[in-house]
Amino acid sequence: MKRVLGIMLVAAFLAAVAMTGAASAATGEELWASKQCKNCHNMTEKKKVGPGLAGVTKKRSDEWMAKWLQSPQAVWEENGPEVKDLRAMMKKENAPKTAMKTPAISADEAKTIIEYLKANGG
Repeated sequence: MKRVLGIMLVAAFLAAVAMTGAASAATGEELWASKQCKNCHNMTEKKKVGPGLAGVTKKRSDEWMAKWLQSPQAVWEENGPEVKDLRAMMKKENAPKTAMKTPAISADEAKTIIEYLKANGG
């Protein structure tokens, strides 16, 4: 009986975690729209104003993406390896500023947007 109860608790916990991820992705879709990400980015590899985001969550760490989403110009100026790759991809090697104009994004919102990207092939 204890074993069955334990299994049921684990199953309930896993279901709750899965539902949280789904809710996060749904909220991420709302943020994607309200923060106007879709105006400059496609969820495919096709470039719009900014790069297409297909597979970006496999290429970049969550930590880096969160920093970028919250302060793209500061990350651009740091000119780390990810930015050097981005500069080359966008043919902006000598650009002093990123074209990304981000409305205020909190750490929690950045995390939610990243979860949305992961859930949608980004």
